[in-house]
Amino acid sequence: MNPEFGPYRIERPIARGGMGEVLRARDTRLDRVVALKVLPPHLAADQEFRERFRREAHAAARLREPHIVPIHGFGEIDGRLYLDMQLVEGEDLGTRLSTRGPMDPAEAVDVVGQIAQALTAAHAEGLVHRDVKPSNILLNHNGFAYLVDFGIARSQEATSGLTGAGAAIGTLDYMAPERFTGARPDQRVDVYALACVLHQCLTATKPFAATTAASLLHAHLNQPPPRPSLLRPGVPTALDGVVARGMAKSPDDRYPTAEALAAGARNAVRPPGDFTAPPLDTRAFTQVEPDVPPRRRKTAFAVAMTLVLLVLLGGVGTLVALPALLPGAPVAAPTSAAPAAPVPVPVRTTQSTVPVAVTTASASRPAPRDLTGFVVHYYGLMPDTDAGWALIGPNLRLRTRDSYDKFWSKFSGAEVVGTPTAEGSTVTARIRLHYRDGRPDVTETHVLGIALRDGELCVDADSVTKSR
Repeated sequence: MNPEFGPYRIERPIARGGMGEVLRARDTRLDRVVALKVLPPHLAADQEFRERFRREAHAAARLREPHIVPIHGFGEIDGRLYLDMQLVEGEDLGTRLSTRGPMDPAEAVDVVGQIAQALTAAHAEGLVHRDVKPSNILLNHNGFAYLVDFGIARSQEATSGLTGAGAAIGTLDYMAPERFTGARPDQRVDVYALACVLHQCLTATKPFAATTAASLLHAHLNQPPPRPSLLRPGVPTALDGVVARGMAKSPDDRYPTAEALAAGARNAVRPPGDFTAPPLDTRAFTQVEPDVPPRRRKTAFAVAMTLVLLVLLGGVGTLVALPALLPGAPVAAPTSAAPAAPVPVPVRTTQSTVPVAVTTASASRPAPRDLTGFVVHYYGLMPDTDAGWALIGPNLRLRTRDSYDKFWSKFSGAEVVGTPTAEGSTVTARIRLHYRDGRPDVTETHVLGIALRDGELCVDADSVTKSR
């Protein structure tokens, strides 16, 4: 390639692949060194690819997550599409594994956890990467991991399919089964690929030994997930289960989010008893049911009374275990002491103020094991943005407070419909949102990642899987 590419002065190539080449270059306008990804000329001639590339590169450029390499700009010069990205000094994960072998399990889980944060941020913005693989993960000299190539993988597949330009065998190694069946992929294709990456980090081998497109397709569709502990002594057998669930053939059988997979992996390598849970009997929230038509109010009241009785009898069905965050922590036995009188806590809705029964005089957050109660409390506060902002974690705080306030300003209230389900540190809940401008209510299925921060629960990820 010529040493001059528009305003960029090419210094040397960094990598080359089916989707073009990555160059170390100096942006003469800003006098900074960047990583310049230049796509092959034939892709710029494809109008559909150009439009998809621009649209998704623009979306990816808005992401502000520490584990996503920032995109400074994109465009076309001399008939070549390009991405201008921050230069990361280090090596890609694929090179790291091929030159130095498998990672220690704790190190592998750490890298996967970092990439899960990047995917969580992208999925929250409606972006599916679709090409998560070791060569798209960069590690700097301190072990900080970055995910690259947003805005390219999806455009590549839409234009060329599985056999066209750019669809390399290296990508097929990490493709979820639904990618081959014509089903519309969602964020769970990235969960599948991330589980494949976890296996490769632990063993330095790809999930399946097949080397042709046909044999790889067959393996993804039919062969059981690999068991890393059988390939490398010292890998905890619990990680076999994490890989197996992450690579489940059906998307519905997988971890619902990348962060849920990462939490499962962390739990698999965490020594037992390394975390002391706060007392379990300090706060316990009941479920808040949405407004129902008058003829159903008796039934709803009976259900609410049943839930209250369950709480008073020891929390059966209300206290939800948190294995991903609190391994080995014993569940406190019910005590005979009478609970404190319930205190009404205001929960904002479109109709009126609804009380939430709390077994303490403090109108604060639920106990660290009551994940479903915490989610009910969190959405019940909305759109009180001050209260909501106080309950979110570091991942969501990477998005500005202004965007948070702007989103909630559209709604007059929010409520949890039915009973949320908790698994590990992930809660799935149906949320009904009420618009201020009179538009019909919308009900969405949210997958929330819950984390402990300073001993209290916070929402660290929130992605929408379905809406109605």
